[in-house]
Amino acid sequence: MGAYVGVKASGGIHDFESAVNLIKAGATRIGASASIKIMAGDPEAK
Repeated sequence: MGAYVGVKASGGIHDFESAVNLIKAGATRIGASASIKIMAGDPEAK
């Protein structure tokens, strides 16, 4: 492995707030089947 290893959060991520909290906790990638729903919850996207 290289000097940098990312962390992927997946499973049970259904809303924007959850995704943001996981990124704040250290996730560098999000794996979610609800990606459109998650991004629709972004207050800056409206």
